[in-house]
Amino acid sequence: MNQVFGSACAADASRTSVLAGLERLSLVTPLLLLGLGLVSVFGVERRTTGLMLPAGPVPPDVPQRLALPQLLLQLRTIPQAGRFLGVLCLFTFSMFLNDAVLEPYGAAVFGMSVCGTTALNVLIALGFFAGLGLSGFWLIERVGNIRTARVGAVLAALALLLMLWAGSEKSIPLLRTAVGLFGLSLGVCMNACLTLMFSFVQPGRTGFLLGVWGAGYSYSCGLATISGGGLLTLLKAWNGGDLFAAYGGVFGLQMVCFLGAALMTRRLDVVAFRNTVKTRFSDVIEMAVD
Repeated sequence: MNQVFGSACAADASRTSVLAGLERLSLVTPLLLLGLGLVSVFGVERRTTGLMLPAGPVPPDVPQRLALPQLLLQLRTIPQAGRFLGVLCLFTFSMFLNDAVLEPYGAAVFGMSVCGTTALNVLIALGFFAGLGLSGFWLIERVGNIRTARVGAVLAALALLLMLWAGSEKSIPLLRTAVGLFGLSLGVCMNACLTLMFSFVQPGRTGFLLGVWGAGYSYSCGLATISGGGLLTLLKAWNGGDLFAAYGGVFGLQMVCFLGAALMTRRLDVVAFRNTVKTRFSDVIEMAVD
């Protein structure tokens, strides 16, 4: 961090030094992310071979694919699809609601420097990877992905509560502990949500269903990032500029969303979803043939 920001990390850093450090960060980060992205996907997908082609001729009267409006219309009639999409969107919204709020929280309430608030992201990243490992190698195998999602939601709510407690005590070590725990909970929640996305699919419709779940995830992520900053500004205007109360309102809403998503998982049923999807889409194909 110090190598990227340089003199911007000094206690008496000038505005010019801070801006120069941010410019260096904006140059380094995209290249680093691009490199990591290329490395992560290299060699994952093999070239298409003749084994993937149909073994014989297909009758011309049998539809090879359904139109997107037909697929979406049938998906809307499946209760489990709507329930899972709601759970996924609420989990995603909860995870990213403080994305644009956490660093300003450290600066406004704790008086942390630019490097200090940016270092909070390092704690989140370390906790996130630990959460991925904990959930992937232990939790999901022992308790299942739905219960793992609940565990992650409860941990996230506790971490947010610790953040508020740290703010009331002006304790930076407690804040860092809470941020690390929040990163851990994010890793658990993210892994659970991804495994649930791959559970709520049906052979032959995997790409379509993953596309729907991915679209819901992306829109929820963007909405949460915008909503966090907007809600913070709105709360500041309502309470007369009380910073801690405004941040507390954002974190409080985030806790409610996490716990609400955990309660909603009680209505999920993977087996019922797959059976219904198979039946509904088969009926549509039969109607098209007739």
